[in-house]
Amino acid sequence: MKIKYYIKGIESKEKLLSELGEMLPECEIEISPECDVLEITACDESEIDIRLAAQKVLRDNKVTFMRADREETYVLAERKQRRIPLFVAVSAVIVAIVLSALTTFAICNATKTDELPQYVVVDTPEYFENLIKLDEFFRQYSFDGYDEDKMSEAILDAYISATGDIYAEYLNAEEYAAYFDERAGEFVGIGVSIVNTEIVVKGISYQAMEIISVFKNSPAIENGVMVGDCIMYVEHEGKMTLVDTIGFTAALDDMLGESGTNANFVVYRPSTSDYEQIEFSIPRRRVESESVTYRVSETDSRVGIVTITGFDLTTPTQFKNAVDTLRDFHKVKYFVFDLRNNPGGSLDSIETVLTYFLDEGDEIVSTEYVDGSKESSSARAKRYSEEYSGLDVTKSEIGMYKDLDFIVLTNENTASAAELFTATMRDYGLAKIVGKTTYGKGCMQTLFPLDSIGIEGGLKLTVAMYYSASKTVYHGTGIAPDYEIDLSDEAKKINFYLLPEEKDAQLQKAIELLTK
Repeated sequence: MKIKYYIKGIESKEKLLSELGEMLPECEIEISPECDVLEITACDESEIDIRLAAQKVLRDNKVTFMRADREETYVLAERKQRRIPLFVAVSAVIVAIVLSALTTFAICNATKTDELPQYVVVDTPEYFENLIKLDEFFRQYSFDGYDEDKMSEAILDAYISATGDIYAEYLNAEEYAAYFDERAGEFVGIGVSIVNTEIVVKGISYQAMEIISVFKNSPAIENGVMVGDCIMYVEHEGKMTLVDTIGFTAALDDMLGESGTNANFVVYRPSTSDYEQIEFSIPRRRVESESVTYRVSETDSRVGIVTITGFDLTTPTQFKNAVDTLRDFHKVKYFVFDLRNNPGGSLDSIETVLTYFLDEGDEIVSTEYVDGSKESSSARAKRYSEEYSGLDVTKSEIGMYKDLDFIVLTNENTASAAELFTATMRDYGLAKIVGKTTYGKGCMQTLFPLDSIGIEGGLKLTVAMYYSASKTVYHGTGIAPDYEIDLSDEAKKINFYLLPEEKDAQLQKAIELLTK
């Protein structure tokens, strides 16, 4: 099988060949004499891995590229780096939507690594012509006018929402950059997880932000911030302001900021009498999020509880550390993998984690695209580039946890990649499921960078359906648990992340099944 790209902008053919050769040592690589075509003869690696590796090298060398195995139904246009008028922006997004049917493999919040081809639509849709007329009408007659930047973004959002793809969205430049930080498991802040809560001070109830976890190696832990601290005041527009006054969302925004700046806030820390007031001024920096936390059960010390809140690039390493620490240091015999309220994550992350439970060659996921093409992936050893090295799988790690005795916890907010984890455990008879029926999201989204067509940011849209090994369709229906257990009305009134173990009926049922 051959993989071909049209390329442009090579500075050094020899350098590019050398770097591609280092990244893909088992493949045959050729660049045409005109330096406009790159051809790779596939080796033992999967096509997906080869494309990802090749595209990384091309991007690092600032080479413009386009897949050459796509049907060309549009007229090629030159790339222009400039701010574009409203109607051109909409035209470009229409092109991106049409081209989405021809994407390569991605899942959930995965990333489209090909640059979009620079194309212009030949036949203009009627609704687009109407938009151009309306735009010209405003330009000629509107007294107030409008902000073109805001209008451009609003038009993109409106177009996408009208497509019927409920998971599609336009990410502006700032949101696009934040997406990659989130996917990498990193963000700029002080390193805490916060939930909305209420506290009563001298008989008066206030909205506050309660800290439910403090990340390792974070500015927060270095400065003495503790779990249970309630943030009452944050610096808002230059002065300390009650969270209750400005609301949770605005207060949370005030806690974030640029690396090197300080987060200024006041916490109320529970004490024997009332609350101790502590003022903090903590420098923000880039910190690694905790997608996996773990603890020994308070109910039975033989049980270890591993909570997975999402699947990002840090999850496999954190997951291994959690399981190994509980098993080898705390000597637990049984495990609960808690995926409640887990919205999913990236394909690479979930594939790596699932490989720890499967035999080599076992199918993990298969996908079907709009054109009817299908792809599948299986448990195997994998090696990624430096940025993704946390996703590497060695041969000895394949199936290393398949003999664990464990239960999976789910609820109505367990979605996407978390559902794939759940379905795979059931498909291979590895664990029982306890809790509530899952969300039911079995479709894949791809994120397209739009800079190559002159738009800042990116476009995320649904491109395929995916299935676990049994090919059971759970999109729109969810995965029913083996033991359906709901939380009590009393427990539902408590913030889920602060729910005491003895009041957690779903967790108690899992422990009962494991230890009876």
